[in-house]
This record gives sequence, C-alpha cells and structure tokens, in this order.
Amino acid sequence: MKTKLSYLTLVGVASLLFTTACQSDAEFLNLNSPTAISATNYYKTPDEITAAVTGAYGGMRGYYQRFFALTEMPSDNTISVLGSDGTIGQYYRLTWTVTDAEVNSRWSQSYNLIFRCNNVLERINSVTFPDNAVRDRLAGEMKFIRALMYFNLVQLFGDVPLVLKVILSEEESYTFLREPTAAIYQQIEKDLTEAEAVLPARYTAPNVGRVTKGAAKSLLGKVYLTQQKWQQAETKLKEVIDGRSESGYQLLANYADVFREDNGNNAEIVFAVQYTNNSNGEGSNFTLDFIPSLSGNQIVPTGQGGNNNQGSTDLFNAFEPNDKRKAVSIDKFVSGGTFYYTRKWFTSRPLAIANDGNADWPVIRYSDVLLMYGEALNENGKTADGLRLGLEPVRTRAGLTTNLTLTQAQTRLAFENERRIELCFESHRWFDLLRTNRMVPVMSAFRDANLDGTNKEIQVADYKKRYPIPLSQIQLNPKLTQNPGYQ
Repeated sequence: MKTKLSYLTLVGVASLLFTTACQSDAEFLNLNSPTAISATNYYKTPDEITAAVTGAYGGMRGYYQRFFALTEMPSDNTISVLGSDGTIGQYYRLTWTVTDAEVNSRWSQSYNLIFRCNNVLERINSVTFPDNAVRDRLAGEMKFIRALMYFNLVQLFGDVPLVLKVILSEEESYTFLREPTAAIYQQIEKDLTEAEAVLPARYTAPNVGRVTKGAAKSLLGKVYLTQQKWQQAETKLKEVIDGRSESGYQLLANYADVFREDNGNNAEIVFAVQYTNNSNGEGSNFTLDFIPSLSGNQIVPTGQGGNNNQGSTDLFNAFEPNDKRKAVSIDKFVSGGTFYYTRKWFTSRPLAIANDGNADWPVIRYSDVLLMYGEALNENGKTADGLRLGLEPVRTRAGLTTNLTLTQAQTRLAFENERRIELCFESHRWFDLLRTNRMVPVMSAFRDANLDGTNKEIQVADYKKRYPIPLSQIQLNPKLTQNPGYQ
C-alpha cells in the first residue's frame, strides 16, 4: 500500500472554515460559503493551523479532477467524442465562451485555494509552536500551493487579481483588479523562493505527499522556463538534479510503475495531488472518466466510461516503434469506432464506488524536471549537454536511442515532441504550446490533418492563448476587464 497524506482525518469540520472569514468576503472571487464557521476563534493552536494547511491540500483534489478540460483537451493530444461532446467539446474545438462552466470553475477554485493559503499565512505567526521549524514548514507549504494556483491562473488567463491577504469587506474586494502578468510572476517567484528555504528534502509517514524542497525548486524552474529566463531555469533545475541524493528522485526503470495505484509517491513523483479510495470522497474519478463509454466492463469491471480526455489519432501515431511508454500511455478500443484512451490512471479492480479511485494526479515528475533542464541547457547554447543530460535519460528508459548531434533548432522540436509523449494526458501539452508560442502552428496542422474526422471544427486563433475572464466574475465586479477577443 502506498503511504497517503490523509486529509479528512486531520481536518474534520475545520475544513468548513477555509472559504470565508466573514459573510461579505470577496464575492467576485467566489470566496464565500453561507455555511462556513467563522474563523475568528480558530487558528489559535498548532493543531488548528495544521488542520487548515491539510485542508488546503484537500481542496486541490476537486481542483485537479477537471483540470484536464482546460489544459489537455484544447491540445493535439485529445479529442471530444459522442457522449462527452456536450460538456467538454468546446475545449477540443477551441470554441469556449465567457459563460463556460469549466472556465469559471478553474477561476473560482483557484481563488478559493488562494484564500485558504492566505488565511493560514496571516495567522500562523501569531500561534506558538513547540518547534518553529514546523511552523516555517507549514507556511512554506501554503506558499507553494498559492504559487501553484497563481502559476496556473496566469497561464490560463494572463493578468489576474493578486490577492495576498484575507479580504475583510465586500467594498475591499472590489479594489482587487487585474494585475500585470509580470507582477504575478514576481510574487510566484517570491513565494517559491521562500518556500524552498524552509521545506524538507523528503518526509516520512504519515507526511509523505506534502510539498518538498525539490517540489518548490522544480516549480520555480518551470516558472523561469515559462518566462524564458533560461539561465535561472538551468540553475534552479540543476539544483533539483544535484540534490537527488537527499530527495531520492530518480526515473523508475519501468515507466508503467510510475502510475501504478499501489505505488503512489514513488521516487519519480516530485509532487502529486493525493487521492485515496476510502468511500469518504477522497478518491479520484480518472479511471472511469477517461475510458470509452462503449467499453462497458471490458476495460474496467465496474462503472461506465466517461469518454473524457480521449486520445487523438495524431497522438497515437506519434509514438515511435518499440516505445515502451505506449502501452500505458495510450491504448485503443474498437467497437462502433476506434477510441483511444490512457491507462495512466487505470485500475483493473472493481470499484466499490464508481469514482473512488486510488490514483494520484502527478503535477511534477522527475522526467519533467530532466526535460526542462535539457531545454534550458539548449536555450543557453549548451545543446550537446541538453541532449545528453535531459533528453537521453528519458528516451533510454523508453527503450529508444537519442540523436546527440542535433542542432539547437532541431533540439527545440525534439524536446517539444518528447514532452508530448512522456507527459501526455498529464496537463502539460497546452501550457507547453503556449510558452513556446507554438500553439497556432501546431493546432492549425492538427486541424488540417483531420485524422479524427471532426478536427476541421477546431477554431484556431491567436487570442485563444488565453481563456476569457468568466462573465459571472465581471458581472459581480464590472471593474474587471475582459481578455481580447471575448468582448
């Protein structure tokens, strides 16, 4: 059995506290809960702070259940099929609107989690801890989660409100307007730099699954890479690689073992959102959600497939012959058509409750770190090192050889393709296309190839690099501006 960070046992009713500090808190950010307990008399003891921190971790489960809709579905990795088209087809076709539910959910859930982090960070220094190192660690965990939410927000929406405090009145909430992307990144870097300074390299049970120093460094490296701060990215990601004797990070010999539900928090997982099948709402829905509905019980013996996050023919064909990753990454089911699906979150056991799986959602894997490091090396003019240190280890594990004589331009495309294959269905592809400014050409080619018969419906446009600010948020606060293309 994998060791799990158990959320419910630590939180109890305290989890109700984290959506509000008063009834008028920041309506336009969806921070209120009419059933919430007042936080005025809470956060007084180390146990209460710890419960609040753990509650923030728990909030990420719901956030990542549907994260794929905005981060994988719009890419060339996935398509929409009959049965899911009515709910997520617009993300495959790039035809989302200002009223789409998933867009609004990513916004509101992000700020809900940011609010939870702010709640703890404002109060933690007023609580006396027997060990100040524990207090600092808990604060570092909250800074990591806050940084992660803002990193996702800025990639999805661009300029967003930057809220770093508990909002105490409705009037105050309206003063938080969209801040420039550069300011958001500056805060993300600050949070992650402070987090890495106080987080441990690894944990022992029962704390396995919490944020580590390596997770903060890895995310910071990705933040630098996204901003094309190549030297900072190289330096920070090298720290992760050089620190693996302490962290224990390594590529597992067998790619499939990374995703086994009985092997969570293995040496390749830098940070993952934790799920546990315990019938208490802590399980994941990915196993059933990502398989074809027509498969009945032929793939998973219990439950009905959700047709979500279905693979594209283009992705299926992109795997090289003898690539050991293909069997677990993308499989096909033929019945009334050909349907591609991933086995990364697969369970062959009967599920007592349909959406109560045990598979975690990997946010950062060590292979991701290696590929980012190699990419940074290449951009810094160290192409040979980038290929040897970043690309070759990942491809060797997959049973493939690596051409170590590529030019810098060829190496860029080699890393783009390798990230697509290695990290498929894990919500990296769309962000990768955005940060390399490759979305329009790649998605135009995907549309024109039309291998799945409906790709011609994809509406590629430069302004689609950002999602719209949800209409519901602008209605609550008309001072919020809309992204270009959605007015």
